[in-house]
Amino acid sequence: MRIQESDLFGKLDAPTSFNQLLSMILEPPKPKGNNVWMWRGHASIDWRIDSSAYRRLKTKTAKPTDRDIEWYEKSLIKRAKHRGYNFFDGHDLSDFDVLARLQHHGAATRLLDATRSALVGLFFACSTEPQKTGILLGFHSFTLGGYEGEPKPESYDDVVQGLAKFSHAVTWQPPDVSPRIAAQHSQFLYSAVSDNAMGSLRFEKEREDFLAIPIFPSIKEKSLTILRESFDIRDLTLFPDLDGFARSNASDQHPYSYARW
Repeated sequence: MRIQESDLFGKLDAPTSFNQLLSMILEPPKPKGNNVWMWRGHASIDWRIDSSAYRRLKTKTAKPTDRDIEWYEKSLIKRAKHRGYNFFDGHDLSDFDVLARLQHHGAATRLLDATRSALVGLFFACSTEPQKTGILLGFHSFTLGGYEGEPKPESYDDVVQGLAKFSHAVTWQPPDVSPRIAAQHSQFLYSAVSDNAMGSLRFEKEREDFLAIPIFPSIKEKSLTILRESFDIRDLTLFPDLDGFARSNASDQHPYSYARW
């Protein structure tokens, strides 16, 4: 184990082997008696915890506000519905279901991608920026609003109303409006805008409630091999659609990357 200094996250314990990494995932502080976390992988330890909508708006506004994001997302939903993207498999999707579908096709929304699987989160921390130290982030379930497996049929205004009074984030498991959502054990995080240095997401930052595990470049390479060979976690299985198939057979991929042996 080593100590890693981070401008965003401070002084962190950093594993120097895959086994140490697993131990930190399996035996973290347990303030409320369970080990259920929502995970997010960053390929660089220098990346803030910001939603894609916040990052998009930041190109025009130095510090986007809740009002900015609400105006932007309402416009996005309106335009998506005009093109019929609120209809899926014979159903009329709710506003947040539309946002989930747009998010998984690359649109910028307030929804921060997370996963119920630590190994999937680890994959995303390792799959890009091979020369940079990444980070695996964990948010304890007891410090989040929301739950797993519950629909969100309310209107957009009803969902975001009152977010500003909470210091924590809300988690939501979207319906399987994309094959990727199921494959990636998707769980979204969202909140009112925070002005914390770590990012615009509001969340509990105590050590027992929040995990930040640095992933050194050498651990990235080893982890990707183990995830591919032992757990079948790789591009082809996490992106089980035409876009994912094409991505796994792009010019920058090994000619036989589709096969595990």
